[in-house]
Amino acid sequence: GAAAYSCGTGGGAVGRGLMGPFGLLVLADDQLSERTAVFFYLVKGVDGNLTTFFCQDELRSSKANDLVKRVYGSLVPVLDGENLSIRTLVDHSIVEGFAQGGRTCITSRVYPTKAIYESAKIFLFNNATNVRVTAKSLKIWELNSAYIR
Repeated sequence: GAAAYSCGTGGGAVGRGLMGPFGLLVLADDQLSERTAVFFYLVKGVDGNLTTFFCQDELRSSKANDLVKRVYGSLVPVLDGENLSIRTLVDHSIVEGFAQGGRTCITSRVYPTKAIYESAKIFLFNNATNVRVTAKSLKIWELNSAYIR
């Protein structure tokens, strides 16, 4: 069942499973040598019901060596017939992920060395081996500075 998967021990965004991981790579450089993954991973239990995990993977978030980098997350409730949704807010070193309208939220502090300013990219990814994922909508906004003079 669902106990067989955990965000922290499931291999992160580079792991491959039947139904995950899939999601976004943010603060990524062109070569994907730096990236922070915000993703879903689905597990089908012996009863046939799906359990949905929402995770963030910091393992490749920075080329810097003196940082604690981990994968963490939690279960997220998904209603029958509901599409999966992620809202991600990215600042220079903060990645905040909100799954299913905020039912599960994760904040990561990351310190990219290459994926900064105009070099920071966003990618969609699907490392699932048995699931086709379609992004129904992708909206990106660039916010002005919140710096107050």
